[in-house]
Amino acid sequence: MMMKRVVVLAVTGLAMVAARPAQAIPAFARRYQVECHFCHDGYPKLNRMGERFKERGFRMEKEDAFELDKWARTVPVAVRGTYTHYFIENFDDSDTGFIKGISAGSLGRHVSYWVDDGLLITKDETTHSKPDNAWARIEVVQGGKLYLKGGRLEMDLPFTQARTPHLFPYDVYFANTGSERDTIGDFQDGVEVGGYVPQQDLHWSVAVVNGHDAPGAEDVNDRTERFDANVFLRLSKRINRHRVGGFAYIGRNVLAQSATIAADDSLLRLGADVNLWYRRLNVYGVGMYGRNSNSILSARSPSGTHQSLSYGGGFLQMDWHARDILVLTLRGNLVSRPPAGTALDNVTFASLFPGVQVFVLQRVKLAFEYGFNNRDLGDIGAVQVGLAF
Repeated sequence: MMMKRVVVLAVTGLAMVAARPAQAIPAFARRYQVECHFCHDGYPKLNRMGERFKERGFRMEKEDAFELDKWARTVPVAVRGTYTHYFIENFDDSDTGFIKGISAGSLGRHVSYWVDDGLLITKDETTHSKPDNAWARIEVVQGGKLYLKGGRLEMDLPFTQARTPHLFPYDVYFANTGSERDTIGDFQDGVEVGGYVPQQDLHWSVAVVNGHDAPGAEDVNDRTERFDANVFLRLSKRINRHRVGGFAYIGRNVLAQSATIAADDSLLRLGADVNLWYRRLNVYGVGMYGRNSNSILSARSPSGTHQSLSYGGGFLQMDWHARDILVLTLRGNLVSRPPAGTALDNVTFASLFPGVQVFVLQRVKLAFEYGFNNRDLGDIGAVQVGLAF
């Protein structure tokens, strides 16, 4: 195991020597003729300009009128591919490949869209993954001041999980209790309305979404077919390069194990976030509290125990942009929750993930992360090569 870590670090070091500044993802670079630092601080992390570009529906602040022939010559289509090698303590190494096609952009003054789709490739099979985003957006008031979006979407999280620059997830996004499976890190089907208040530099959004029942629940109980109308609320404020905000997720789900074992479970998620910059150092994180009202069910309690279970935690991430081509990262995760599927007292799960991201040539990103876990869970690491074209 130690030899593998040394080899991976050595490869990363050699890549730094060959690295060159990366350019923007071709989908938008072709249309706007800009380089990556215009919207990104270490792709795919957005800077303030990139956040506003996204909030305006992929439009510049002062943009020329839409011309169909010009758009057709620079269709915003990109393909991203990654190869990832995982090494897990006390287990065999594994490899995965992922290819995702993306088309996104604006269609004139009022309409914009995002559609992605991908293939996950492992040693044993190739799997068609579900899109994280497939939505259309209508600009009701220009400049992103009021918009309406509908379809499959990632909720308006303070830091995206679908397009995270890191190799391992933000654990608190997927924390839960009992047998509940709905988390804020999942894609959702629904609608979102939001906007930007320029006088206060505020962004807000409200989404009404379907939620997620446990995998296979729709095959055993008809109650899971209802639209749950869960609500996700988001408010954030920028202060120069910095940003602070908060969010809430409120709703219900059906937990179903069979035609006769099913229960309604109410959900509450409350969170706060911060994103700070000091020169080339970016410090950001999320703190979150979650509660499920009725997430334990069994043959002895077919309608649930109605015992409220909660969890809390968050993450703190530090990214030092040492050079335009080099980012050193460090993340701490902390989640206090009951052991999976039980109503026992909460236990604390913690991990520490140092890493490095190197932008090689112009379309290649090399990343390495290694996680140290508590509670004898075993350490885990990964090295990844990503391409965009």
